[in-house]
Amino acid sequence: MKIAAQENLVPGNSFLEKVENLAAFGYDGVELSGNNLAGRVQEVKSALKNSSIKPAAICGGFSFNFLSQKQDEREQSKKEFKDLLAAAAEVGSQGVIIVPIFGQPQLPDMTPWKTAVELEEELWIEQLRELTEYAGQQGSQIILEPLNRYETHYLKTLAHAVQLCEKVQSKHMTILGDFFHMNIEEANIANSFKEAAKWLGYVHLADSNRVVPGLGHTNFKEGFAALQEIGYTGFMSLECGVPGDRAQTLKQSVKFLKSQL
Repeated sequence: MKIAAQENLVPGNSFLEKVENLAAFGYDGVELSGNNLAGRVQEVKSALKNSSIKPAAICGGFSFNFLSQKQDEREQSKKEFKDLLAAAAEVGSQGVIIVPIFGQPQLPDMTPWKTAVELEEELWIEQLRELTEYAGQQGSQIILEPLNRYETHYLKTLAHAVQLCEKVQSKHMTILGDFFHMNIEEANIANSFKEAAKWLGYVHLADSNRVVPGLGHTNFKEGFAALQEIGYTGFMSLECGVPGDRAQTLKQSVKFLKSQL
C-alpha cells in the first residue's frame, strides 16, 4: 500500500516544494486539488516528472449539484467533473473522487409513488453510467466516496456504494473507504473493507478526531490488516487536519502509519 497526502496539507511555497517535502517526509504520493487543475497541468507534470512522488487522485474543484432539482445545475456539475476526469488522465492520476450530494435531499418527496431518496438513487445511477463511460474514454476513473450522516443523507456506507457499482457495472468506477466516515457509519471497519473488496480502489486516512492518524483512537492496525488480506495495493491518502508544525506532524504520522502496516 502507498501513503499519500492532499497537497493542501503539505508545507511549501509552490507545488514543486510540496512534492519535494512529501518525498523527504517519507510519502509515496500526492492527492491533487481539483481547483484550477486544468490551468496547473504542466506545473504538476513538471514537478512530478523526476520525483518518487506519484499523483494519487483528484479531490474537489467542482460543484456538487448532481442531485439538484434544476437540470442546468446537474449538467454544470457533470461538465465540471468531466473536465477533471480529462485533467486527471493528463497528469497520470488514478481518477477523480466524487460525492453525489451534501446535506438533505433537493428532490421532492413523491410518496407514496417514490421517496426523494428513491428518486435520487435512480437519477444518480443514470449519471454514473454517463460519467463512467466518459471516464473510460479518457482513461480515468470515478472514485465514489461515502460520507457520514452529519454531512449527507445519501451514500453513507461502503455496502451502499457496492450496490451502486454492481448496478452500473463499470471498470471505470471504484469505491473510496474513508477511515473517519467509516468510524461513524460502519459497525466494523475491517469487515466492511473485506465485504467491499471487489470494488475498493482508494482509501482516505484520518483519525477518530479527524486529524492525522496517530492522534486519535482509531484502530488502524486492524483496518490495514484487512486491506492486506484482500490484496489492496493502492493509495491511502491523508484527508484531515494537521495540528502543530506541519512538517513535524506529517513526518510523525507517516512513521506511525508504517508501524501499523
